[in-house]
Amino acid sequence: MIYPKINSAQTIILYCEKFNFFNIVISPGSRNAPLAIGFASNKKFDCYSIVDERSAGFFALGMSQQTQKPTVLICTSGSALLNYFPAIAEAYYSDIPLIIISADRPDYKIDIGDGQTIRQKNVFGNHVASFKNLFQDINHSTASVLESNLQNLIPNSLKTAELLKLQKKIQSSNEKIITELFTKTLAFLKPVHLNVPLEEPLTDFINQPSFQVQNKIKYTSENNDLSVFNSPLIKSYNKIMILLGCANNGLLSANVINELSNCNNIVVLKETTSNINNVSFFGKIDQLIAPIELSKNSSDLFNEIKPELLITIGGMVISKKIKTMLRAYRPTAHIHLGHNDAKDTFYCGVDHYKIDPSLFLTTSLKKLVSNYNYKQLWNNISKKREFAHEKFIKNSPFSDLKVFSVLQPTIPSIYNIQVSNSSTIRYMQLFDYNRFSKVNCNRGTSGIDGSSSTAVGASVKSTSPTLLITGDLSFFYDANGLWNSYIKSSFRIIVINNKGGGIFKILPGYKNNLITSEFIETRHKLTTKHLAKMHGFDYLKARSEIGLKWHLLRFFKKSSKPKILEILTNSDLSSDLLKKYFINLK
Repeated sequence: MIYPKINSAQTIILYCEKFNFFNIVISPGSRNAPLAIGFASNKKFDCYSIVDERSAGFFALGMSQQTQKPTVLICTSGSALLNYFPAIAEAYYSDIPLIIISADRPDYKIDIGDGQTIRQKNVFGNHVASFKNLFQDINHSTASVLESNLQNLIPNSLKTAELLKLQKKIQSSNEKIITELFTKTLAFLKPVHLNVPLEEPLTDFINQPSFQVQNKIKYTSENNDLSVFNSPLIKSYNKIMILLGCANNGLLSANVINELSNCNNIVVLKETTSNINNVSFFGKIDQLIAPIELSKNSSDLFNEIKPELLITIGGMVISKKIKTMLRAYRPTAHIHLGHNDAKDTFYCGVDHYKIDPSLFLTTSLKKLVSNYNYKQLWNNISKKREFAHEKFIKNSPFSDLKVFSVLQPTIPSIYNIQVSNSSTIRYMQLFDYNRFSKVNCNRGTSGIDGSSSTAVGASVKSTSPTLLITGDLSFFYDANGLWNSYIKSSFRIIVINNKGGGIFKILPGYKNNLITSEFIETRHKLTTKHLAKMHGFDYLKARSEIGLKWHLLRFFKKSSKPKILEILTNSDLSSDLLKKYFINLK
């Protein structure tokens, strides 16, 4: 076990240990060598080496998604840091804690033509909960500091005793900065950024820490705001809708779920990614609502089913249909429960009750209930849709929709499912995934970048096997997500390859021509076969329903290598079929 001689780097390592931040993702470089070598030499830390910083960011995000604890990202100076940005934005909007630690040149070497140097301070702006810049140590490479005519760290007349006194002040300030930053990522469950100026030499190490960190950790999670129980909004309503967004397991207690299932004036609409399952809750939201939009009396129907009180719990909502409905037919009041951000998604104002959702509902349900059977309205719609859905799927040809109908009953329930964005997650939402305990998708920014990296990172910290279901563009975009040595033999990837961004074809106003094909849909002729071979995956390919079912019989069986199953579908057929699907649900 060795420690960097540079105080600031040594302090960071000691505080990560003190805060129990043991998951460290490191991308290579020279400026970050004190941190990289220091962390990797300490057996208390689980260190992962990911070359591509964009992939590393999502890899770390996947880890924190599973552990619900901050993962530390370490990178060198320059553009390396900027490559974290997509993952940081996703983490910010998904309430996932990350600690970004960037090595930097000293201030006096910025903007003077020194290599691998950019303006790193606060580069992520308001996409992190906090940014801090450490003070540069002046007891390290003092002569090099004094050489610069731009440095303002050490007065030329400073004596040795005064220098030591100033260094002691710098050390104390840096400890306070690190403590404050680490506490913020725990309190807000958001990414934070720590920038560390480091002067050469960078590879001097010692066998024992040269000091002990002083600050005591005083962290408590956010308290429940009990004053919300005095809210005038807590009263009886005939029509209450609870909308569950993206969340990890345990968003609601089993007792609350059971109580809600017995309240007839309350309907619970859940996203696939809410990871809450109950037979009385309504999933497949777009399937329920889309046909109403196509009805001649849609206004009357929407007014009948719109809620008086909307309660949202969890993070981002995927369904465009529920957003459109609630924006056009607004509830009287909107309450968001929990400590995560409350968003006025539905243009009706939102009251944020910073309280555990289960505690609020346990205490308030008796006041909220009425004798009105609001749930029956939704049950009638659900039964009608389910019958039409089964009939349509049974007679549909091989397509994207058919693929998901085959996958849903076939995937073993022990798998944690990671889903890429765009059409993949929207198709998933048309089917029932109640038997799966965990389904995740990067819905913070809803980008296709990083799905594979996130899935691999998540699999590292999951005791259950992981399955990634992804589209072709998302898969190829994040090809470097497979460029690491941490992929388990149980890891599985299903790529639905329709040779482009097929989702764009179902958007209103889309015209299929050479321009949209090249610049919107981005048609291609690629397959995943060679990527699979390069990264040591077993490769399977299906282009028919019979072939898909045949491959699925052995796809999930234990193997010595991870596996990729590529499913080839027709984009034009799939988009036309999806449009017909919603029409036939009426």
